[in-house]
Amino acid sequence: MNKRQTGSAYETLAADWLKQHGYQITEKNYRCGQGEIDLIARDKEYLVFVEVKYRKNNKKGGAAAAVSTAKQKTISRVADYY
Repeated sequence: MNKRQTGSAYETLAADWLKQHGYQITEKNYRCGQGEIDLIARDKEYLVFVEVKYRKNNKKGGAAAAVSTAKQKTISRVADYY
């Protein structure tokens, strides 16, 4: 399985988990001029912007460590645009 296939598989797992916990998935792989976000979900009155990260192990830190400051800014810009 290549990186794109692995990412897609884990995005599907994340979307399934969110659905099981009451979230409604509104967008998958949303792209605009500001960037890209893996999932956009609704939790009652809130929109939730989800960046999915997969790690084989924690040698380089957990999934949160994989979301750089630059990626956080991109997510914020995409959320503002959306």
